[in-house]
Amino acid sequence: MFSLGGSEILIIVVLAVLLFGPDKIPQLARTIGRFTREFNKYKDIMESTIRMEVSRADEPAKDELTVEQRIAKAGDNSAALIEAARASSPSDGVDAESETDDEATPTVARAVARPSADESDEEDEG
Repeated sequence: MFSLGGSEILIIVVLAVLLFGPDKIPQLARTIGRFTREFNKYKDIMESTIRMEVSRADEPAKDELTVEQRIAKAGDNSAALIEAARASSPSDGVDAESETDDEATPTVARAVARPSADESDEEDEG
């Protein structure tokens, strides 16, 4: 844009000392430094935001499915998960050997299935 040589900088410093006085120069320099840092910070934020938006606009859309297509896809995925879970675990939690072996059948299930004599008497009285 423009460049400053040594003589131009010396003239600016002399004018600053004459206008603001030697006591105010350090405070003025700190204020200018803070302003420059803040300006550069916000400039970088804006540049990164613009770059991100431009790159987002240039990328092809990844998922342009309708709601119905998303629901169907989710249903297919859940059905596949259920089938995988069934394939990894034994059916109904019972092994094939225990179905044919009478001794492996729990006696608790038989006792629950048949009411005791006391329970049948209570039902008749009620």
